[in-house]
Amino acid sequence: MKLSVFFSFLFSFALALSNAFAHGDEIATDPGVAKDHFTAYGQSDRYELTLYFPELSAGQDAHLTLYIADFKTNRPIDKAELKISAAENPQIVLEAKPLSPGVYELHGKFPENKAYTLNVQVSHPNGADLIGVLGVEVGKKLASAETAEVPAPTPSGQWLWFLGGLLLGGLSVWFVSRRRNRALTALLLLASVWFSAPNFNPAFAHGDEEHGPKKGGSGYGKSVYAQKETQFLFEILTQPIAVGDYQSATTMFGTIIPAAGGLGAVVAPQGGRITRLSVSVGQTVRAGQTLAVLLQTISTPDQVGIATSNAGLTVQIEAAKTRVTATKRELDRLKKIEDIVAGRDVQVAAANYNQALVELQTLENKAAGANLAANIRTVALVAPISGVVGTFTLTPGAEVVAGQTLFTVTNLKKVYVEAQVYDRDVPAIKAGNKFLVTCSTDDHKSAEVRLISQAQGMNPGNQSQRVLFEMDNPKGEFKIGEFVTLKALNQQPSRQISVPNSALTEINGKTAVFLKNAPEQFELAYIQTGEDDGTRTLILKGIEEGEKVVINGAYEVKMMFLNQ
Repeated sequence: MKLSVFFSFLFSFALALSNAFAHGDEIATDPGVAKDHFTAYGQSDRYELTLYFPELSAGQDAHLTLYIADFKTNRPIDKAELKISAAENPQIVLEAKPLSPGVYELHGKFPENKAYTLNVQVSHPNGADLIGVLGVEVGKKLASAETAEVPAPTPSGQWLWFLGGLLLGGLSVWFVSRRRNRALTALLLLASVWFSAPNFNPAFAHGDEEHGPKKGGSGYGKSVYAQKETQFLFEILTQPIAVGDYQSATTMFGTIIPAAGGLGAVVAPQGGRITRLSVSVGQTVRAGQTLAVLLQTISTPDQVGIATSNAGLTVQIEAAKTRVTATKRELDRLKKIEDIVAGRDVQVAAANYNQALVELQTLENKAAGANLAANIRTVALVAPISGVVGTFTLTPGAEVVAGQTLFTVTNLKKVYVEAQVYDRDVPAIKAGNKFLVTCSTDDHKSAEVRLISQAQGMNPGNQSQRVLFEMDNPKGEFKIGEFVTLKALNQQPSRQISVPNSALTEINGKTAVFLKNAPEQFELAYIQTGEDDGTRTLILKGIEEGEKVVINGAYEVKMMFLNQ
């Protein structure tokens, strides 16, 4: 009997104590319900409609905001022609005005306070459609205003219930110990239980309920709410999951190297000083464009010799000019008296004049050659190829030595990929296969490459074969020396589920995607992945065909999920 007394008292005390600290009367709010407007939805196999509207009153101007998205891709539907009327009264017509891509303002009046269904007729190049939007309730107040009147429980009231239950429990123990009136004792025990737990009812808390459709594998029930305007702002796009042709791939690694004519170096042909600099780092230049001017450095003895030689030529040229003048004067005199002098004298004078002219021309040519030799001291440094000037530290007046690399010019429009191929992967390297290169630091950037040379040598460090591929790189996304991943796609595809690599994210160390289950609701789904071909990843488990996966904006949805 003593044991039963102890347990009855302990039971009453535990129930009373649990009630004192319980939160059963708190008002739980759904983070997916907007507090400043009502929301109504409508959709078809083409379009998805999301309607925002404030508190509406009969007979007053109504302003509503309609968001129209493509049902499959969630892309905003721009420049659609809309005709909107109420199903309950065809005379009620709402005017639509476009605000931004996919966003339209509706304007009109509702004659009565009741629920309306709007018939939205959409005309767009994607196809015409008629969609009903249910639940436009005129006269209804926002939930935030209604719930504000519900009184919250007070801690003092809970403690009064606790003390009352404890008192009745004590009385019941006393009656049991006296072994009298067992019916009254049982009644007091029941009353103590009731007083200790006044809020005991069949309602269940919402924390552990499963929300949303039962899809998405182990990520089931983990949802995030995103308003439609936020989806449009962050360009959150989706794609239906479907079984399609998937090409398995052999993965290798490689390095970006310059293509033929893709890297040019400007080397100083002789020692000297930079007198003029015509380009800057990062400037785009064309082949043959002058980059700088180099003045050759000449020793003092060479300078003296050049000066002496030029002075002697100057004296000889002046003497030759004097002879030319004298012989011409004599020839002109004889021609004036040619009728009284011997013809032989005229011929001799003409020969002397011509000889003096030849001597003068020879000396002038020699002087021009000497001047040219002096001018060769100045050398123009030109770009060997068209491209972008690399980093350099030259300034006007800088001294350089012969053989020094002064500039580099890089052309990234076409580059080579040198791949390391091991013996087990050699069968995948054959003409006719498709090859993709992916940036090692950004899995979403890839390009197709062409096989141009089978292995001609081995890497002595790891005994891999060096295979050369050529890649068009018009935007210069891949840089010289960059490490890349090379995938050789097998020719025989298989029918499996795959998603774009942009859809993949990681949460708690697990690979996951976000599925769109409703116009403003996304669900986290943990998945098991297989190999990827550089652009898409094979899904082994976690999602099903027909679901819509987020392929753009997954990072933004992830941030909203983590911050909710």
